[in-house]
Amino acid sequence: MEDASSELLDRSHAYWSERAPEYAALHDARRHEALRASLRTLLRDLMPQVEGRSVRALDVGCGSGFMSLILAELGCEVTAVDFSEDMLAEAARNAERAGVSSIAFQQADVQRLPFDEGTFDFAVSRNVLWVLPDAAAAYAGVLHALRTGGMFVNLDANYGRAFNAAAAAGGEPVHPTQSTAQLLERNAIVADLPITRAQRPAWDLATLLDLGAAEVRCFQDAERLLGIDEPERFSAQASAQERAALFIVCARK
Repeated sequence: MEDASSELLDRSHAYWSERAPEYAALHDARRHEALRASLRTLLRDLMPQVEGRSVRALDVGCGSGFMSLILAELGCEVTAVDFSEDMLAEAARNAERAGVSSIAFQQADVQRLPFDEGTFDFAVSRNVLWVLPDAAAAYAGVLHALRTGGMFVNLDANYGRAFNAAAAAGGEPVHPTQSTAQLLERNAIVADLPITRAQRPAWDLATLLDLGAAEVRCFQDAERLLGIDEPERFSAQASAQERAALFIVCARK
């Protein structure tokens, strides 16, 4: 079983690393100002207050740095982790282009976060847990890394379930910048993951409470909350007929 999980992680690493340049271009901050403004407002409202220093923030699965840059704009001291060195390279280039120096990029598997308890005040993640073989381990690691009273904000959807439903209905996978071969590999990677079979976000809330979160909240209609319009919905579209519902889960330690 461990060998199968390791092989799946290797395939996932290869998939996301191959996508890094295309993914970075698709999520270029300069193309998504309205969404970034909505996310800045959301994170500012949810971010814990600290006295006498900057908020220490963790971007869990940072990809090309989309959320990391927003955290930096909010004045946070940011640590951004991803398992793909290629994604981290794109994120570092994006930070340099934006003139941001308050982000430390670190290679790490978000299922095994290497941080001491209480390291961070705030943590965020966007569209990451859906692709993990052990999403519960990622939740546990984030809560461990937060201080008491710290907050985790996770934006996600059960993309894998939508991909499976689309495939079962005979729908062709759609995406504005990926090839059909890449989409089929993505679907194969996530098809049988435990999180794909979970009822989300109910599973997320129950898991976080079981892990000891003091408080959890959920916004189920996240597209409406963030004002996401049609051009921004590419990540939720599994086929012409199937879409994944974006949600936001917040957990206070």
